[in-house]
Amino acid sequence: MAKARTERLLNLLFVLLNTKHPVTREQLRIRVPGYEGSSDDAFERMFERDKEALRDLNIPVETKPVDLFHDDVLGYRIDRDSWLMPEIEISKEERVFLTLAASAWNTALISNAALRGLDRLVPNDIGDVDTTGYVVGKGRDDLADLVSAITNQLSVSFTYQSVASSKPEVRIVDPWKLLLNSGHWYLIGFDQDRGEPRSFRLDRVLTKPIISNQTILEAPPADLDAQALVQSWQNAERDALSALIHVAPGSASELRLMATTIQNFDSHDELTIPYISDTLIAQAIARNCDVIKKVDPSNLSDAVSRLISGTLEAHLNGK
Repeated sequence: MAKARTERLLNLLFVLLNTKHPVTREQLRIRVPGYEGSSDDAFERMFERDKEALRDLNIPVETKPVDLFHDDVLGYRIDRDSWLMPEIEISKEERVFLTLAASAWNTALISNAALRGLDRLVPNDIGDVDTTGYVVGKGRDDLADLVSAITNQLSVSFTYQSVASSKPEVRIVDPWKLLLNSGHWYLIGFDQDRGEPRSFRLDRVLTKPIISNQTILEAPPADLDAQALVQSWQNAERDALSALIHVAPGSASELRLMATTIQNFDSHDELTIPYISDTLIAQAIARNCDVIKKVDPSNLSDAVSRLISGTLEAHLNGK
């Protein structure tokens, strides 16, 4: 019964929205599926209830004369301009942010929904704003696994390179929340070995998270402040190593998202990027090697060169 009434309400809504002129009760009785076959009294009761239900939802069902010459014959309609949202005007910069948000959800489970929503809001041509390379969450195929673990309240384990440790360690975590902050994904949860809440930046996770069959030991507190936990992680990162990278103006968007400062010069942009793992940042620099002009310190530059040479050699041998 409830399903039938919901369908009837939706049908009534569609009819009233898509008419330019007021529609009489008899016309509605014919046009709206769900009213057919009912007696006069049953129709009157259903229509009155449905009309009031729409108005309770703040949908302005208007009662107006059908025409100027028959003001005693009333009809019903919904003024689209007074109820529907106005057309959304999106600036070029806002379109870039929407594109970034959609790219964050790049797993098979949710990418289609994100892209369909983006297509409705953002046309393919977004003007002269350069979004090349701006992919938030690129390579984060583990996001869907972590969302599943959070939803099912199961602990996860992974190898992690922390700020405080000189070598990677296996961490067992009760996952609470995922947070996207300043272009980086963070997992907020309870570290079982350390016995306290911690935040983990996902690009420091070196292995694919393994979801266990164990239910989490600690539930997230009601007053969980994920932003504060991430801020504490960022404060700890201040003692990390720092890379100074010169890139072509307006290029290397992936590295720009990692930078704490960016200085613009005529011939290049100078990025300052904190890092913990030589391997991880060398991989990011190598992916943008076509626009890199200089890398400091020298040992990091050497690591990038070895990585590029090894990749080239592997491709040549593969041929």
